[in-house]
Amino acid sequence: FNYIRDFGFGQRTGVLLPGEVNGLVWPVSKWSKVSIAQIPMGHGVCVTRLQMTMAMAALANHGMLMRPLIVDCLEDSEGNILGKYGPQAVRQVISTNACRDMVQALKTVTTKEGTAANAAMEHYTVAGKTGTAQKVEGGTYVQKFISSFIGFFPADDPELCISVVLDDPKGSHYGGQTAAPIFKKIAERTASYLNIR
Repeated sequence: FNYIRDFGFGQRTGVLLPGEVNGLVWPVSKWSKVSIAQIPMGHGVCVTRLQMTMAMAALANHGMLMRPLIVDCLEDSEGNILGKYGPQAVRQVISTNACRDMVQALKTVTTKEGTAANAAMEHYTVAGKTGTAQKVEGGTYVQKFISSFIGFFPADDPELCISVVLDDPKGSHYGGQTAAPIFKKIAERTASYLNIR
């Protein structure tokens, strides 16, 4: 529970956008006997995509959770900078050694043996994770899915974290088959545009 909260789940991120929600993380007093098995698989919690992206970015950032920013700076019509917004650390969530191990594990996801080989890039190593969540309607799980892939690259010296989420995709519903190829297309074009080494 403490790690779930430390990674930012169940609370607003502080991003300056309207409509943000907390998500749902039940206090330990409301966990059942099976919660300890369900929660690591994502059952019994609800998170926002921004929370998930922040958590993955914390792994890319040696375990440091950062506050999300919308803009880097504000300029007037003549190019004068009116305000500059720098990175803001929230807290160290896990150790750098634990992060290093996590990144190694996340790099295997995009190998030929992993669940998201379709996210592998030609010139960069990607660390990432697929997601395939069954939807709930009227309090019951239905045969509809949220499919996702979230990853960062270059895995050992990260520059960019990208999250792709599909609401009830047609055909396959597995994140590695649906969202991972979209991640790859976005990542390749963005890497070229930003001239990431």
